[in-house]
Amino acid sequence: MLARRLQDLAKGPMFGPGYRVLRGIYYSRVLPTLDAHRPVLRRSPYQNIYYCCTQRTGSQWFKRVLRDPLVYKHSGLKVDEYREIGLNEARFAGPLPANTICTHLYVSYPTYLTIPKPARYKTFFVLRDPRDVAVSWYFALRYSHGPTAKVLELRQQLEGLNLEDGLRFSVASLAELGLFEAQRSWVLAASDQEPLKLFRYEDMAADNRQFLRDLLQYLDIELPETEFARLCERHEFSNVTGGRAAGTEDRQSHYRKGVAGDWRNYLSGGLLAYFMEMTGDLLDVLGYLA
Repeated sequence: MLARRLQDLAKGPMFGPGYRVLRGIYYSRVLPTLDAHRPVLRRSPYQNIYYCCTQRTGSQWFKRVLRDPLVYKHSGLKVDEYREIGLNEARFAGPLPANTICTHLYVSYPTYLTIPKPARYKTFFVLRDPRDVAVSWYFALRYSHGPTAKVLELRQQLEGLNLEDGLRFSVASLAELGLFEAQRSWVLAASDQEPLKLFRYEDMAADNRQFLRDLLQYLDIELPETEFARLCERHEFSNVTGGRAAGTEDRQSHYRKGVAGDWRNYLSGGLLAYFMEMTGDLLDVLGYLA
């Protein structure tokens, strides 16, 4: 009865502040629960899948999708969450748990190579325009990121800065964290012999459904069309955010805007010159110079 009522509310017209809360509950809790206890119908041919990325590339969205009961139902792979956020500090003493999707690995390509791997595995890396990463990282750090000790330390430094200086601080911090060099390392490795594919955040923002179809096809996770449609629906930007459309900004949300190219609203003139100075030929190497 509760599930049916929430379903009606979530799919009905927007009618007040309670709408977003109920819609969020329906898509994040009720819908997945309906699939949670269904048996595994197909086992993945891979013992591990490695999902690699850097910060501010939609990693929370990917985690939600990959741990969705429908994905488990058609792969038999559980999600093993990697919680180390320091790109330069990441180390692996042994293999990651078997029969898991390892998400989300904030690592450079050389660090990834140090992970002992099984005989059968696949890897994908999500790339985003580093200018958008810098802007998104600034707002997440200032408003929405969980209050870890490091985040609180950096947030305190940001609070004393205006927007321009804060964005400059963001670029410098990401360079120090090794994020830009991590992006470079993955793009340069794309022609390696690893079972690796690069996906771009911009494609996800442009056509979420087609992006998800391409990702699942690459990972050999096959869903019937009805279940694929259900998976797409529950992870659409508007459903993740409780009804807010992509492009509508909420600076307090970790899903702030959900679009590509927002850097143009913030990086120009001296700030853009500073970004180019700090990153060198990175945009050209990553394919974002045009």
